[in-house]
Amino acid sequence: MKKIIFLQVLAFVWGICFLATMAAAQDAPISIPPLAVQSAKPALTSPFTIALTYYKLAARAPDFESWVKQKDSYKNANRFDQPAMMSAMVQQMKDAYNNLLLTEPLIVQTQVTLSPYDAKNQGFFVESFKSSTFFPASYAGESYAIVPEDITDKQWLKVDDPDVAAATEKAAAGNNHLLTMVIYLTPRYADTKSPAVIDGENYWPIAADVKQMMLYPAADSNTVLWQSTDANKLDKLHQSILNLYQ
Repeated sequence: MKKIIFLQVLAFVWGICFLATMAAAQDAPISIPPLAVQSAKPALTSPFTIALTYYKLAARAPDFESWVKQKDSYKNANRFDQPAMMSAMVQQMKDAYNNLLLTEPLIVQTQVTLSPYDAKNQGFFVESFKSSTFFPASYAGESYAIVPEDITDKQWLKVDDPDVAAATEKAAAGNNHLLTMVIYLTPRYADTKSPAVIDGENYWPIAADVKQMMLYPAADSNTVLWQSTDANKLDKLHQSILNLYQ
């Protein structure tokens, strides 16, 4: 009799544990394949911050009053309110300048075209990256060019996962062969001698190094198709592949 009661209790406990396990399995997060990973796209660096970065690299402060005078909020304000507004806005800009860290990356976005997938070497070549590539920004009547000096070393995108390669090609084919890339750049120095004239416009150059790259199907997408890793650092094999395309 005791043995029967013991077995009944054991069966009851086992049943409770089984139900708890099933419930936990239902509540557990589903493993999402890399291609379906959704994450908020990083905020792009504002033209204001890019302008501040240029002046910080140049070790001189911009004409903050001139910047304020070009703002619509200031120009449209009552003239009796403008002095107080000028003082407050100049102070805000000074604080932003003083607190700016040059170790923080500049984050830009651009459209890129890729070569067909190279199955032998497992990767894509970014055809739109040239030695003349730069990322423009304008603020308060001045234009700036972020110049990634090592951009041609970043043309090869290593993709050894066939599913990722197929998804990348499909996304490009569905968007006129254009994909969106977000690039993190570490600012290095500012050229203060004279602006660079590009297509008839003056740009103040900011030299930078590429720190990280992320590839998306489109500008309004949060699906990360590919992102760079330390494994993408230039090595002999990497360089030999680049030489095939250049």
